[in-house]
Amino acid sequence: MEKEIRLSFFRRLKMSIFDFDKYHIIAVEGLGRAMMYLVKLFLLFALIVSAGSAVKVSQLLDDGIDYLSNNVPNFYFQDNQFVLESDNDAVIENHEYTDFKIILTNSETYSEDEIRDFDGIVLVFTKNNVLLKQRNSTSITSEDYSDLAESLSISNLNEVNKEYLISMVTGENAYSVLVNIFATVFISTFLTYFLTGILDTFALSLLGFIVSRLIRMPLKYGALYSLSISAVTLSVLLNAVYMVVNMFTGFVIPYFQIMYTLISYVYLIAALLIMRSEIIKKKVQIQIQIMNKNYNPEELQKQDKKDEKEENKEEKQNDTEDSKGKKESKDSNGAGTKLKNNKDNPEPQANMQSK
Repeated sequence: MEKEIRLSFFRRLKMSIFDFDKYHIIAVEGLGRAMMYLVKLFLLFALIVSAGSAVKVSQLLDDGIDYLSNNVPNFYFQDNQFVLESDNDAVIENHEYTDFKIILTNSETYSEDEIRDFDGIVLVFTKNNVLLKQRNSTSITSEDYSDLAESLSISNLNEVNKEYLISMVTGENAYSVLVNIFATVFISTFLTYFLTGILDTFALSLLGFIVSRLIRMPLKYGALYSLSISAVTLSVLLNAVYMVVNMFTGFVIPYFQIMYTLISYVYLIAALLIMRSEIIKKKVQIQIQIMNKNYNPEELQKQDKKDEKEENKEEKQNDTEDSKGKKESKDSNGAGTKLKNNKDNPEPQANMQSK
């Protein structure tokens, strides 16, 4: 049985993406460390996404400040009322990052139907109050400027004007704005996607449970869940990169969510099949070691030479016995021939009798 080991985050990250043949190490690392790896993985995911969001917002702020400086009339607040230094309404609209529209007007009211018709965020500054409609909603909320100043902790609303807003998001204030945006996006992204990741890995581990039984390699559920966490690594990182690319370019991959899921399934199934293959190899090696329990290359070589000498000795003995047998057979044949000759020729016998 393999001992529980410890892997650093980046070593396991690399192993999870590139080393299918080392997933058996991940399987015995322990469920607690696997969960910690999942937390760190989604912290990295949130870091990538929030950093991209902060950079994108920084670009939007620069563009917004440029547009505000050059295209929007001056405005200010006086006695809790909004004043626009123009006879026409000013409209700021954007669809690049998210759909929103900001309307500045000196009118006391604004058409609610026009606000609802816009599929996005709408913010309307009228003379006496501010109107807000959220995305994918038809309800409109209204708040007067005194309450707005209190909720935003603005002590003197009369100081708020066009130049004030520009100074708020430029210079040193820009860093605090971006830090707040980064922190907000980081926390919300981590919590949302981490909970989603737990559900995804749970579903993936159920697939792994079924596959492991089909290929007759029963693993404990904790090991399968640990493998499932590693199997989603590439999908999570690809999703982070895709989100950042989409922020800056608007590039969309159809059915990306399906591809995201398939990558995880392929990783887990491939890892299980490789682990099964390795187990079969180990079983064969163990059987060979059992068959050759006292295996020693030098002794085996000596034994081969000894066997060879014995075979040669046996062959020589056989040759000797064969030659000896042939000789005895020859001698017996000679003696028989001599007796036969004596029988066929009676003269020697007659001579002996006469003598």
